[in-house]
Formats: sequence, C-alpha cells, structure tokens
Amino acid sequence: MLICVDFDGTIVRADRPYADVTTPLAFLPGAREGLLSLKRAGHTLILWSARTNRALLYTPEHDPLVRAGIRKVNLARWERERPIHWARYFQMRAFVERYLPGVFAVVDDGLQGKPCADLFIDDRALRYGFGHDAVGWQGIALLHGLPPPLTKEAPTWQTAATSTSRP
Repeated sequence: MLICVDFDGTIVRADRPYADVTTPLAFLPGAREGLLSLKRAGHTLILWSARTNRALLYTPEHDPLVRAGIRKVNLARWERERPIHWARYFQMRAFVERYLPGVFAVVDDGLQGKPCADLFIDDRALRYGFGHDAVGWQGIALLHGLPPPLTKEAPTWQTAATSTSRP
C-alpha cells in the first residue's frame, strides 16, 4: 500500500511557534514505532508535508488562490518570511534523516501537488468513508449544523426523477 504521512502534528509535536526552528523536534507518542511497523509490513511510505509548499519556498504564484486573485500576497512580507519556510523544510529533512533513516521511500517535494496514494495519515484530516468511525457527509452536517428540514413537498427535480406516473 502507498501511504502518505504528514509531518507536523502527525509524526512530531506541533505545539510551538511556527518560526521556532531551534527547539529540537519531538516525536508524538508511538509515531516512530508506528512508522517502523508500517515499513516492516512492506508499505511504501511518502513523507508529505506543508513544509514542501512551493508557494512558500519559491514563489507565491504557485498558489492557485493567489493566481485566481482570492488570496493577496504582500511580497515584502513573503520575502522576509521565506527563510523561515526554508529553515523548517531543512529541519524536517534533518530530523527524518537522523531518526527515520530508510523509512520513507521519498520526501515529496511539492512539484506534483497532492500525491495519489492509497491512504493519507494526517492530523488535520477528516475521515470520510465507510465503517463505524467514518464521518461521512451526515457527520459533516452534524459537525457544522444540520440544514433546515426538508418541506413535505419534494423539489421539482426530485419529483420528476422519481415519478412513476406518465402523462
């Protein structure tokens, strides 16, 4: 199985200021053992992280929201913050090379965008699917407030599609 694994908040703790690249990173409980188990089981692991975000590292124009005009960029601020993004990227690489050598088949470089994989392990993911712990669309509706109840009359598109009578 091809498994993409996020870094911050999934493998290491993410409870420090974004710009802190001097405090040593710390594994989340069980993360190292879990990754080693997945590797031993024959899975192909990809480290996939926002730290490889091309819009942060190279140019804001890599961000489709910037290109669409939805997100505005202060170029002077982006230039000032860029070294922090690179430092965070190199910090992640050094951590993986030191504490998880050979575990990941590749560290995604962000060129492709979201990789195609069988499974994503991410602390900011909402599980959608089947099973007793799956969220699904009903769970999303419950988490964000249920929509107003349907009226007794079905919408016309539904009535026409489900009608068995013929004119």
